[in-house]
Parts: sequence; structure tokens; C-alpha cells
Amino acid sequence: MDRRLESLQSAAAVLGVVALGAGFFASIGLRLLPVFPAAAFWPLALVLGLLGAGGGATTVARADAIDRRRWEVVEDPLLTSGEREYAHKEAERQRRWAGTVFFAAPVALAYWAAFQLPADVGAGAPPLLALFPLAGYLVGLLGAHWWRRRRTPQ
Repeated sequence: MDRRLESLQSAAAVLGVVALGAGFFASIGLRLLPVFPAAAFWPLALVLGLLGAGGGATTVARADAIDRRRWEVVEDPLLTSGEREYAHKEAERQRRWAGTVFFAAPVALAYWAAFQLPADVGAGAPPLLALFPLAGYLVGLLGAHWWRRRRTPQ
């Protein structure tokens, strides 16, 4: 499971970078795909919200996997205090990176999708599109934390 989450994190990082690049090129008029129809706004918003929620839930799962690995390393009785401190710092760095990747990838897709919409969608619609993955991420993150607390014996 940990390897799958690492692979998913790597794929999300690549997807985020590609989406940022595609968004930049679309912003200057070089689109890889034809412009989406105006009716695609709400389906795009739904998909981006779901991707954001998945990113939030996956952030919690990846953080749990990182913490499990951290405590496997830290509980080794042969480690020095410096090595333990390094293990904690490295785990925190990995947690921050995972959160950043799973948050930024859907937002980068929204950035690209905003430039794929036609001009007649409305002046406020493309910036509004970026709010859907953000809201989805928060819902997924909070929902996964709630689910984890509910399932963890007290």
C-alpha cells in the first residue's frame, strides 16, 4: 500500500507539472486540445472538486504511511539521537511534500481548464473554477481525518 501511495504521489506531481505547462501554453493561445464548450463548466467543476477531495483523502493516507515508517525507524534501539532527529525531520519534510503535491495537482488542472473554456462562459467563471479543487481538498482532508479518528480505537 505504501508503494502505491508513493507511485500515486509521483504521478500527481508529474500531472501537476504537465497541467501547469499546458495551462501556461493555453494562456498564451497555444492549446493542446480544442476549446471546451461553455456547457463543460459544471462537469469540469465537479471533476475538479472530486479530484481535490481525492487529493485531500490521499494526503491523510500518505501521511499515515510516512508516520508508520518514521516510527519503525525511530524505534530502532541502535540509533543515535541525531539519527532519530533526522528521521523525524525527514518524515515531516515528506509529509509537507505529499500535502503540497496532492493539493497542487488538482489546482494546476483547474488552472489549465480555466484557459480551455471559451470567453463567453462569463468573466468570473474561470477564476471560480480554481475554488472547486480547493474546496474538494478541504472536504477530503477533513473527511479523512474524521474517518481515521472514528476508526482508531481510543
